[in-house]
Amino acid sequence: MGGRQSKTAVLGVHPTPLIKTDGKAERRKKFRSLRSSGTLASFDGSLINETWRFTGGGKRIHNLKNSKSVAPLVEEIERLQRQHRLFKRIWQNNFSAPIEEKLKSGGIRVLDVGCGPGTWTIEMSEAYPLSSFTGVDFTPLFPQEGKPTNAKFIQANILDGLPFLDDTFDFVNMRLLVTAFTTAEWEQKVIPELIRVTRQGGWVEFMESDIQYYNEVVTIMKSKGIVTPINSYVPKSMEANEKFVEGVQTEEKSCFVGHWAGELGQMAVDDITKGWSAVKMPMSTLMKVKSHEYDEIVATFAKEVEQYKTYFKTWRFFGQKVVTTASSSITSPSQWQEQSQSP
Repeated sequence: MGGRQSKTAVLGVHPTPLIKTDGKAERRKKFRSLRSSGTLASFDGSLINETWRFTGGGKRIHNLKNSKSVAPLVEEIERLQRQHRLFKRIWQNNFSAPIEEKLKSGGIRVLDVGCGPGTWTIEMSEAYPLSSFTGVDFTPLFPQEGKPTNAKFIQANILDGLPFLDDTFDFVNMRLLVTAFTTAEWEQKVIPELIRVTRQGGWVEFMESDIQYYNEVVTIMKSKGIVTPINSYVPKSMEANEKFVEGVQTEEKSCFVGHWAGELGQMAVDDITKGWSAVKMPMSTLMKVKSHEYDEIVATFAKEVEQYKTYFKTWRFFGQKVVTTASSSITSPSQWQEQSQSP
């Protein structure tokens, strides 16, 4: 990777608070601290986990078991579809692993974990009609009708285990979900489970967006988050698993944020502000601010990205599963507890 740029927090990228009265500056500072420290990812209490769920885009929506209304789901589906278009524009493609020729030839089985409304899955199935695609998400935002014949969707939560045998898929894809898990979940359940269902010689790919933002201000926020910085944590956690071939590959892109950067920048700021609006309830509770104060903070962020030429980074990390001479034993998620309890 190249030289590191100055880091700032998600909201309020100016080093000196613009609002200095009535405690607003202190609340903005608290928000920056929560965001840059990865609080949402590392928070182990029940507030967020009981009230919100994660979708395929790594964003939280109402927990269907605890919510009396599913109205937010329609807006969330539309937002995730726009988010897919944003990252497709940034990357100019849907994946980076070296599998395109095999996808074209056909017979390749692909798994999209945390598929959300299934936008990536359907787009891929249409582009490669000779291969098959399966999307999984524990919130059923995906379509069951009107989809390509080589695409299907299953409701499942990776933390409970994926409903597939070992060595099932040639390519396993997961996007924008690393901050949905604690480090223990990520390292002990998520990565091992993705590797388990990947065929020997197959590929696993993650696409992630930085949880920090960058601009021209020379301010460095020390990260205390459990998964930051993402661009080093993800590949290191992959390489720590002995079933990955040595040398996990990384690709990086940057995206300017704000109307000043044209259509793509406008798409980016819209996605970010709508994402933060989607988690207003848990975040405002954690920050101990009122709803309208939270809205003001988000609005301030939208203004400051225009002034300070903010941008963010996104990465793809992809690694290949090792090929062994011995066939791997068939395991199931129910064996996790048994294995963890064995001496």
